[in-house]
Amino acid sequence: MEKTIEQPFPWPKFWAELTGTALLLLVGLSIVIFMFGAGSPMEQFIPNVKLRQSVTGFLFGGTGALIAISAIGRVSGAHVNPVVTMAFWLFGKIESKVAIVYVVAQLIGSLIGSLPLLVWGEQGRSVFFGATQPGTSYTRGEAFVGEVITTFILVSMLIVFIGFRKIRAYTPLMIPILYAIMVPLEADISGISTN
Repeated sequence: MEKTIEQPFPWPKFWAELTGTALLLLVGLSIVIFMFGAGSPMEQFIPNVKLRQSVTGFLFGGTGALIAISAIGRVSGAHVNPVVTMAFWLFGKIESKVAIVYVVAQLIGSLIGSLPLLVWGEQGRSVFFGATQPGTSYTRGEAFVGEVITTFILVSMLIVFIGFRKIRAYTPLMIPILYAIMVPLEADISGISTN
């Protein structure tokens, strides 16, 4: 009779993904609200919407990059996005059970990170607290396609950077630059959640 050894629950990875996702949404969406919410001083400071979108994308991506290089990222790899976890699972880089743990942690983390956004009050409400919304002149289908394309680009860039040892260490640096480019190109269509 063959004995199976039960693996302990990966609590450190669970807490790292939960915390990383919560921080990404809390800080990242606060940046969105601050930059675009009604009454924001940033409208006067950076009146060009595309430039403000680029700066916002860079800061949001920079938040993710800081999480990736932090102690949190060293524990779990800082997927902080179910799509990233699914890509790692599809490539056989993490086991199914661990992928499920990551996604559950990310979902719980997203709730925890989003609740404090209510403190932004009317300014947050004016931009749906940073939630992804189809642009006013775009259909849900067009917004969906925009999300598919930007998510594909994100995952593809991660695969390229992680796949080559010479550039692997620069993966966190790629994220803010990628979002600084993608956000002004796609945010008006879907809000670019890449998730």
